[in-house]
Amino acid sequence: MLAALDEIEMLIAQPELDQLRLSRVRLYISKVNGERRNKVDQLCQELERQATGVLADQLAALRQANIEKRIEYTMHVGSWGPREVAADWPGYCRASVALARSIREQVAIEQALLCMTSENADPLALSNPRGYMGRQLPNQDIGAPHGHPPRPHLR
Repeated sequence: MLAALDEIEMLIAQPELDQLRLSRVRLYISKVNGERRNKVDQLCQELERQATGVLADQLAALRQANIEKRIEYTMHVGSWGPREVAADWPGYCRASVALARSIREQVAIEQALLCMTSENADPLALSNPRGYMGRQLPNQDIGAPHGHPPRPHLR
């Protein structure tokens, strides 16, 4: 997820819109973000069965925040279709920076809480540098290090 956010942040830092790359990255982010939210919900449900006190409250709050972030993300995507992005690229960039920051904050909270509470937790399970759960980014070579330049045919 974090690698996908890096990719969108790189795109929105550009002065001109690259509609094809943006569409591919947005589709990828939508997919991995949904998978991440589902995985977080599943982990929270499993942990809530055994949790008590403060931990139970934190897990419930995390699940609620997950719902709120889902709404925030859905509203952003609904507000910024391809026509709207093309018509107001700077506005889309500003809105996307704010959304990416919000998602990064949520992922950090998820990692801190879920990795602290699970014996088998893997902090990178929610943010593998090569893409979510080991999947490659849409424009990243398989096995390439994080931040590898995009393949020329996808630029």
